[in-house]
Amino acid sequence: MTRDEALSVLGLKSDATRDEVQVAYRELAQMLHPDKFAGNKRLRERAEQQMRSINEARDVLLKGSGSRSRAGSAHGSSAARPSSAPRTPDQIAFEAEARAHAAETARLTVVSQARTLRERRGGMFSLTVVAGLVALVTVRMAGALGTLIFSVSSMLLVWGIVDVAMYSNQVRVLDRRARDLLRQRDAARDIARRAREL
Repeated sequence: MTRDEALSVLGLKSDATRDEVQVAYRELAQMLHPDKFAGNKRLRERAEQQMRSINEARDVLLKGSGSRSRAGSAHGSSAARPSSAPRTPDQIAFEAEARAHAAETARLTVVSQARTLRERRGGMFSLTVVAGLVALVTVRMAGALGTLIFSVSSMLLVWGIVDVAMYSNQVRVLDRRARDLLRQRDAARDIARRAREL
């Protein structure tokens, strides 16, 4: 993975600091973690692939960033800050903006997956319709060829129905997740706006 690809995966700009990489990674990893899709095996497998990409992107950027961070920055990493230390409005705004950006990056990823699954569902639906029509036409055909064509089309019909139902369920889960991420993004943007006003 190149640096540009890694920046794209984490949704960062080319001048991102080490702290920004760490915060973006943490927020994105929380939002796209496979545990969010524990009830759906296929979506969980996709989330695991995404986590591998997110981990690789973090490693590429942190390995290449050395000790680069903003000098005198008020945005210091929350990992380096003691948990009892009060956060400044600048730190709150920085973390909230990172959370909003990660939520939007995660939402776009989820929306893209849902679009892909909708396309697959559409293709499978077309196959199901054709298989159903072929089964209807061949149901009365006599002979071995008619029986064979009817059997194959019936199997395709059942397979198509099952896959359309499965894809529909996955799309529903992804749509719900996209709405949750949109709410998280808006809430984080609101927190960042209020923190900047302090």
